[in-house]
Amino acid sequence: MIKKFLFPVLFAVLAFITAPMLGPEVNGATTFFLVAVGIGLGVMLNILLFKKQSKNENKSN
Repeated sequence: MIKKFLFPVLFAVLAFITAPMLGPEVNGATTFFLVAVGIGLGVMLNILLFKKQSKNENKSN
């Protein structure tokens, strides 16, 4: 269960921390957008790394 939330939360926190370091013109909306992009990247990485096994593979193993 924790595997589902590991990368999205990690990338969201990383984006939240690094957003103000991009420059002084970064405002709240930009930070929100970067956190949303970080969550999306984390979800995509979860899909690639933690693939579910199909039922046919489980029966044969």
